[in-house]
Amino acid sequence: MSTTPAKTAPTELLAEINKSGTTNLHHVNPQEKNPLPSAEVINQERTEAELRDRIGSFNKDQLKHTTTEEKTVLPSPDDIQNEKVEQELRERIGSFHKEDLNPTETAVKVVLPTEDDIHHEKVEQELRERIGSFHKEDLNPTETTVKVVLPTEDVIEQEKQEQELKNSINSFKRTSLKHTETQEKNPLPQSEAIQLEKKETELRQSIEGFEKNQLKHAVTDEKVKLPTKEEILEAKKLEK
Repeated sequence: MSTTPAKTAPTELLAEINKSGTTNLHHVNPQEKNPLPSAEVINQERTEAELRDRIGSFNKDQLKHTTTEEKTVLPSPDDIQNEKVEQELRERIGSFHKEDLNPTETAVKVVLPTEDDIHHEKVEQELRERIGSFHKEDLNPTETTVKVVLPTEDVIEQEKQEQELKNSINSFKRTSLKHTETQEKNPLPQSEAIQLEKKETELRQSIEGFEKNQLKHAVTDEKVKLPTKEEILEAKKLEK
């Protein structure tokens, strides 16, 4: 009796599956619940494992004993004075009462415009009204005349010469040129010029190599003696 349900159960299940068909089935996307780690994750995990092993096997006896020194910097007199002033100011602000203030009335001062400002404003207002009420129909149609200034005879003649020159340059043929040979002329100086140049060179050398120590000391004698001041005054008295 116990073997009959085991044999008939798969048959009934297959019959139910065949009746339902494939139309009632839903499409599903397979998802990997346990993805493999990447190479970066594996390397990071190895590094962390090595670091943990090194920390766990670290020997504290290798450390050197040190003594901590606490350094307290004392404030300067200026810092103490500034701190006192700030403390007093804070206490005064904290204990200040608004009732001690005297009520005041705010006076709004309106500056009146001058006569020039009023006149200028009136002129601007009138000008704006005239521009706003202006009609284009009031304008008179005008015809524009284009004035062409004719060139003078000198300008025409100069333009003709320039045009002829340009035409002659453009129509010029190099084949009409004649071949010429260049002769370099380098005339040699005459004997008189050579002799004169030698004398000038010797004179320059003698002037440049001249020594002042060879000069003799001379005394200057004044041949024309000028009259003194007293003699001039006496001559004037005699003339009078």
